[in-house]
Amino acid sequence: MSVVDFSSVDFSFPLDTDYSAGKTGVFWDVNDFPVPDGRGIREIVEFVLRENGYTGEISITVYGDKDPFSAEEAAKGGFTFVQRSDEYWRINDMLLDIALWAVNSPYPPDRNPANVMVLAKNKENTDFVNFLEDLNNQDFNVLLVVPDDVKPEDVNVPPVNVAWYWKSIQGDGKPIPQKEFRVLLDQQRDYLRSLYKDDDDVAEGVCDGCLND
Repeated sequence: MSVVDFSSVDFSFPLDTDYSAGKTGVFWDVNDFPVPDGRGIREIVEFVLRENGYTGEISITVYGDKDPFSAEEAAKGGFTFVQRSDEYWRINDMLLDIALWAVNSPYPPDRNPANVMVLAKNKENTDFVNFLEDLNNQDFNVLLVVPDDVKPEDVNVPPVNVAWYWKSIQGDGKPIPQKEFRVLLDQQRDYLRSLYKDDDDVAEGVCDGCLND
């Protein structure tokens, strides 16, 4: 059992690295976040990223049990579709693909800014949550989309630089205010601490972090 420190992300100051011109790898589980009727995946992604100042190259990998691309989108290309109906394999395939994408990115990341945008609910998959936090701490800029009804007891939100509610991705593209996002992380920490309040060693560590099995 290990402790992940929520305090590793400082929300008080702007990012030291300018990621705006860096490339962005987008990894989207369309079973978790279905594409809205009448909208296109690239249209949504490009709008949100451009609206928030990201101007670099965009690559998109999509996971789901059915191909979500319209004929028009498919003709334009620029997508990778991974067909998986099982949730476990979708999230694990995504983890592996993100890792390979990061490995193939120019090094070091603080001199070659790169962004990873993830749309997946990460239900109880602590390895995936840990991985995203580790990636964020390795100078990749992790951008996360969370459900509109996300709750602290879901324990599936890693401390990353920028997060959106799903409704915002479909709408104005504005991210969750940093203070509000930090409150969610703190509530998640407190929930975990309450689960282990009878274990002094674990509870002490949870005061600043999130538990992983």
